[in-house]
Amino acid sequence: MDTPSARLTSLDALRGMDMLIILGIDAMVYSIYPLFSGNELWQVARAQLGHAPWDGLRLYDCVFPLFVFIAGMSMCFSQLRQQDASPWKTWRKLWTRALILVFLGFFVNGNISWDMQHMRFASVLGLIGLSGALAGSFTLLCGGRIWSSLLFVVLLLGGVGISQYTGGDFTPGACFNAKVDALLCPGVLYGRSYDPEGPLCVISATALCLLGYCGGRLFLNIANPVLRALTMLAAGSISFALGQLIPLPIIKGIWTPTFVLCSAGISAMLMAVLHLLIDVAGLQKWCMPFRVVGLNALAAYLVVHIVNFHALAARLLGGTWGLFLSQEWQRVANATVALMLAWSFCWFLYRKRVFIKL
Repeated sequence: MDTPSARLTSLDALRGMDMLIILGIDAMVYSIYPLFSGNELWQVARAQLGHAPWDGLRLYDCVFPLFVFIAGMSMCFSQLRQQDASPWKTWRKLWTRALILVFLGFFVNGNISWDMQHMRFASVLGLIGLSGALAGSFTLLCGGRIWSSLLFVVLLLGGVGISQYTGGDFTPGACFNAKVDALLCPGVLYGRSYDPEGPLCVISATALCLLGYCGGRLFLNIANPVLRALTMLAAGSISFALGQLIPLPIIKGIWTPTFVLCSAGISAMLMAVLHLLIDVAGLQKWCMPFRVVGLNALAAYLVVHIVNFHALAARLLGGTWGLFLSQEWQRVANATVALMLAWSFCWFLYRKRVFIKL
């Protein structure tokens, strides 16, 4: 547990916005959609809050990569605070955190049986931990220089792209990731023939984490806050444009280089806009509900996978909804209360000044 000192408010708010989608904003939109399915705005919202079937890019596809990008930025600021610490201590912290997240990923996936046939070993938390440790290790080796990090990103994404292009056909069953996962990833694979958190995806995520780290370096190196935000916005636009222009499909399931570049671009642009609004313009009150969640994102992620807030909301108020609401509106009310319960957990931790991080 830790009490945050001086922090970048916009970064916490962005992390909280991202986490709230997982906590229940997606479920709220899904529950409202049947009531307004003929409305074009709700059709777009429902489509964007669902994953692309295979190739393509939707807003929901960027939820997880945004966490990885934010982790890279946070790592940059963390290393600045720990610059007087010994390199061994920093390395140990990086890899200890990675191993803890890998183990927590096992816990989130289901029963920890160590059964190679029935247990899923790859996980969202494991990918965040391992990619962060790999990216952090490289930044320590290169002294945190932006151009060295960007060169390594090019090498990582170039290697992944060439391997995927020459070693498969970009279909779920015959893509290069599926071959690597079958060889190196034991147990259950999330996509049956491949895993979106498999070994090759960890390499792609390492590149994304390094791009987030470079974003953090931009924030540290540019003193003028407006110029800082505009530079971040321009860098994000370039990254997104490259992702669209490179002749490889954008596939979230196997973290193609184009997907990494597009998601990094969107992440950087969102960060730039929030930095302008919150840190530069000083409009901070409106983002407090998001910051409450962002300061305890790990705890929120774990609790939402342990506690079924939708079932809890139905148990508490399901009978009451039935007295005066139709079935369609009952689903909306239940999704709303479930989101409020999950947020209240984060608010309780915030009020108690409990901040859980690794």
